[in-house]
Amino acid sequence: MTTVVIVALVAFIAGGATGVGVTASNRNKATAALEAQAQSLDAVLDGQTEILTAAQKPVVLDAELKATLARVPPTCIREMGGDPLSAECLLTLCWAHGTSSAQRPSCSAVEELVVQNGNESKSVP
Repeated sequence: MTTVVIVALVAFIAGGATGVGVTASNRNKATAALEAQAQSLDAVLDGQTEILTAAQKPVVLDAELKATLARVPPTCIREMGGDPLSAECLLTLCWAHGTSSAQRPSCSAVEELVVQNGNESKSVP
């Protein structure tokens, strides 16, 4: 009987020691996992802060972009009574490109289209 009590006591102590060892190991793993998660959250927050900071900066148009935007003819801007899909807009853009005759595209087909559209609109009562 004494042997049974001693074996039970040793088994109880060994089980308790094993449980404490496993719990301590799990605590270390849990602590490491939480630290890694905190680091990844810090990295995400840093990235979001950078994005927010960049989004709050004003948009600066350089001179080249302003000049390009200024070259859009009024016949292509709806707010000015133009139509960006019209033949007149296409012709104006065709005339605007190129600074010399060597660079200027051939606009004869577009000119014919504009003249044809102009004649058709006048012939309709």
